[in-house]
This record gives sequence, structure tokens and C-alpha cells, in this order.
Amino acid sequence: MRKSAGILTALAVVVIAYVAATWYVGKQARAAIEQAVAQANERMAQAMVAQPGADRATVAVVEYRRRIFSSDVVYSLRLRNESGQLQEFLLGDHLQHGPFPWDAVRGGRFVPMLALSQAQLLPSAATQAWFDKLDGKTPVTGRTEVHFGGSAVSDWTFKPLNLAQDGEVLKFSGATMRATFDNDYADSRVTGGFDLLDYSNGEGERMVIDAVRFEYETATEAEATRMNATTQASRLSLQLPDESTVSLADAVMKVSSEQNGDLATGFVRYDLGQVRSGDADLGSLSLGVRGKDISMPAVSELARVYDELSARHGPQQENWRLSPEEAALLQDRLFALLASNPVVTFEPLVWKNDQGESSASLSLELTRPAQPESAASLDALLQQALRGLDLGMRIERPMFVRALVQLQDGADDPQIAAFAGELYDNYAQRLQAAGLATLADGAATAKIVYRDGQVDANGKKMPVSEFMQRALLVLLM
Repeated sequence: MRKSAGILTALAVVVIAYVAATWYVGKQARAAIEQAVAQANERMAQAMVAQPGADRATVAVVEYRRRIFSSDVVYSLRLRNESGQLQEFLLGDHLQHGPFPWDAVRGGRFVPMLALSQAQLLPSAATQAWFDKLDGKTPVTGRTEVHFGGSAVSDWTFKPLNLAQDGEVLKFSGATMRATFDNDYADSRVTGGFDLLDYSNGEGERMVIDAVRFEYETATEAEATRMNATTQASRLSLQLPDESTVSLADAVMKVSSEQNGDLATGFVRYDLGQVRSGDADLGSLSLGVRGKDISMPAVSELARVYDELSARHGPQQENWRLSPEEAALLQDRLFALLASNPVVTFEPLVWKNDQGESSASLSLELTRPAQPESAASLDALLQQALRGLDLGMRIERPMFVRALVQLQDGADDPQIAAFAGELYDNYAQRLQAAGLATLADGAATAKIVYRDGQVDANGKKMPVSEFMQRALLVLLM
């Protein structure tokens, strides 16, 4: 009898201890969720800081019902589009508390964890059509293991959609996504993709995106935050009424950024394996843009002022004009952005076709004008703001002629080819005569550098006024 009582007492202690542990873990899970929501809003604000309407996306916990062994949470994602309309997406989450959530144990997962999340999209005005197509079933589900030590693994599935309404047709293959978090949820890696997104309307517009894959990574260390993202698609095509269909094959976009304190460096690059316009193969295209020493508070303030001015004039005024006071305010915020001496570089634009390739690059070193009030003209103000400029260009004649012929009608028209050749020769010779370019091996090459009020054009130094005179002479000849 005593032995049985001892066993029952031990079991009671274990049960009480597990219930207490589960209650505590549930409390910790809520803290982790609130932290994750705060980080999500902060990162979305950073991502959209340079865009008008930078407060368009916010995540919030609209309902939290916590019990001992589980909790039910409802999240809201609110997006505001260009016209100011608000769309809301709702996500329901059934959260089983650790240290050993029952569904994880039942599935053979005996790893201690903070919580097991099983989430699904809930109906809202923005998603009701998707639910209706699936007979009320949720189109998005996610399973997340939240581990101790600030790490998590999350897998999401998006179901296919085939919707036709009011002349609009949307076909979506469905998608998958995996997200992993570490370093107290500050570091993340997201991968995923989908096979098809096809949208068309009754006005002859159609957009098709095939085989999209994406990868997104963030890392935080001390005050520095780094981000790298890659998105690639095997094909993108855009069809507009009475225009040739534009198609991009093997398209890749790479984005990276690093922020240390208030200053940030960012880079974006587009590589298009093939560009087609109708039946014309225009070749491949690459372009990169890099920014260095960008003050993020200044960018945020400039965007805020622009938003206020835009809201003041109203969306119905497409070409609204600034008053002198508004122009002065916007100029002041722009000068504050230039105070960090940012550098903007357009890395080589490379255009290749079956006849050769051409390239161009441009780097601008900027600063806050020392005496803007003394500038007699916009040109004088720009000279104060420009610390340095580096322009490089190389245009091959066969490539230029081929591109111009294809852009005209896509056919091998001898007359258009002759015109393109004459146009190239005319301007290339003008530039060479003005000392702004050199001709060799069937290509025109230019290297223009500006520093300390002097211009170096292909090795020949001259004042800015002389350079401008030569440039104008080329245009007016």
C-alpha cells in the first residue's frame, strides 16, 4: 500500500512539474511571438523606407488565447496599396506548448522545443475568392518548430489557384517555402518557389512568370545587419494590347545590403539571359546599381516629407507642383541625405547580341552643397553637390546596328541597317573630333573623369566649361 502511494505521489509530482513547465514554456512562447512580430515590422519598415508610403505593411497580434498546454493566436497583416486602400490578411495559429508538444511526440519528434505552431490562412475580404475555390478549405498552411535558444524552422505550403472573375483570369501553381531562424531569431534564411503565375484580363493584358526560385538571408552582428537575396525565373512575359510581347528568359535578380549604425551600403543586380520583343531576339542584358554611405534616417525623413506632400496634393493630381516653401523643405531633406557623402554607382550595363556587345558604367560621388544659396543656377548647384564622376562607355558598331534594326521591326531590313550604320558613324566621329571618344576596332570608347573642378576626357584634362562646350558642339553639329 505504501509502495503504491509512493508511486502515485511520484506520478503526481511529475504531472505537476510537467504542467508547470508547460505553463512556463507557453509564457515564453508568447514573449517569443511578440519579439518576432516586432522584428518583422522593423524589417518591413527598413525594406520600404525609401518608398513612398513606407508604412504600408504592418503585422499585429489581434487575438491571443493562452491555455496551459496550448494557445490560439490570430495575426493580421495589413497592406496599403498605391491608392491608399487597405487590405487585411488573417492567419490563425494553434500553438502547442513545449517542452514536448503532443503532436510532435505523436509524429516521432522527441526533441525539446518551446512550441509547435500549426498555422493556416483565415478568410478575409482579400482572400475569400481563394477559399471559395477550395470549398472553404484554407489555401495556406504552415508548420513551425520553435526551439529553445532563439531558433526555429518553419515550412509553408500554398495551394494552387485557378480563378476567373469579371474578365480576369489568374492561374497559380501553388508554392512551398521554408524559413529557418537563429541567433535569437535575428538571423534568418528563407527559400522557396513556385512553377507558374499567369494573370490576364479582358483588355488584352497578360503576364506569365514561370519557375520562380528565391533565397533570402539576413545576419546580425553587433550593430551591423547584412542581407542577401536572390530571385530567379526561367521566363517572364508581358503582353499589352497592340504591342509586341516582351519576354525575358533566365532572369536573375540579386540584392544585398549592409547597415552599420545609421549608414548603409546596398547593391542590386539584374541579369537577363535573353530578351525578346515579339519574334526579335535582342540578346542578353545585365545591370547593377550600388549605393554606399547612405544615411537611412535621412532617407526615412525624405520619404516621410514626400509622403506628406503627396497626400496634401492628393492622388488625383498626377503632375502637382511644389510651392516655394514645399520645394525648400524637400531640398533641405535632400541636402541632409547628401551630408553623409554617398556614392552611387551604376555598374556596367552590358548588352550582348549575336553581333557583339556594348557596355556603360557611371559612378557619382555626392556631397552636401557648401553654399547652396550662392548657386546662380541648377548647374552651379549640381557642381557643388558633385564631388566626383567616373563615366566609362564602349559601343561596338555591329552590335549597335543589329540592336537598332531589331528594335525597329525585328527583321533584317537593309535600309534600316544602313541608316543605323550612318547614325553610328556620324555621332562616333563627332565625339572623336570633340575629344570625347576614341574609335578603334569597330568600337567607340569613352572614359570621362571629373575631380576637383577638372574633367579628364580620355586622358586630356580640361575645365568643366570647356567640356560642356565640346559636349554641346556634338549635339548641335
